[in-house]
Amino acid sequence: MPNNDSNVPRYQDHFFLGHLQSVQGTHAWYYNQRFLGRGGNGTAFLVTCSSGQCYGMQFVLKVFHRISDASRRQAFLAEIKHLQTLNHPAITRIFDEGLFRLPSGAEYPFAVIEYVPVTVRELLIADQIDRLRAIRIGLNCLSALECLHTLNPPLVHRDLKPENILISDIGAKLADFGLVKVLDDLESIDDDEDAIQATQWPGMPFRYRTPELVRRTIGDAVQITTASDIYQFGTVFYEMLTGFNPQKQPNGISDDIVISLRDIRGSEGMYLGRLIQTMLADDPATRPTASDCLGKLNRIHQEYCRSLFDVTGEYI
Repeated sequence: MPNNDSNVPRYQDHFFLGHLQSVQGTHAWYYNQRFLGRGGNGTAFLVTCSSGQCYGMQFVLKVFHRISDASRRQAFLAEIKHLQTLNHPAITRIFDEGLFRLPSGAEYPFAVIEYVPVTVRELLIADQIDRLRAIRIGLNCLSALECLHTLNPPLVHRDLKPENILISDIGAKLADFGLVKVLDDLESIDDDEDAIQATQWPGMPFRYRTPELVRRTIGDAVQITTASDIYQFGTVFYEMLTGFNPQKQPNGISDDIVISLRDIRGSEGMYLGRLIQTMLADDPATRPTASDCLGKLNRIHQEYCRSLFDVTGEYI
């Protein structure tokens, strides 16, 4: 039920939830536990469900404040519907949705999302990703990308970075679909309402850019495809394996991407390096698909497990 406590902060003309303030989704009520963070496209809160089938469960409630006008709101809600149909263990589940209304009349759509508190970024900072763990996280993420990219129509994530890969007890999960794009064969580049100036651009990860996204910043009419996800994840995967982001720090978002790859040493390092080089190809047409990457990485994983067994005698 809604919280009627007079101490709950009132709605303001900018989006914010006070402590224990309640909002209503399509299927249930949720009350705010704490603020989690604000990005280029959304504001996230940890909430507890207070009615319905998931009563008592914690979720992330994410409000997409960059797409509050009518046309983009409808596009976002349509894309949420696509995501709600997915049932993949490496994609965070969307349990509910709703519309946050301000007294001013402004409306902000939100999604209620599975809560997984640990990110790959936190593991990188704590130096807790060894080679086997990096490979298995890579397998999980590529499996999720294969699922997204083979839908009809395909979905492109467009915001792959260590902060958006969550680690649960069963493996890695892709999260934060605030920039997700449905690829419609009937859509032209001129009709792309969420091109750079809107939802795609403000939140694009600065150190995980792709050549296509950079070209869009300088006005080139280039279509964003599933190959953009492959490039972004190649950057993340290399960082998990080595601890280094291969993209040199740019001065501005429109600067050319400069890649510096170090050799990946040790067991299967040469094959991992070759795979990442193909993922980071400048021409999107020459990059492998998620399915191709998944097959190659699975073979690398098998060989690496075999080599660990030869050394330790343990099944890993």
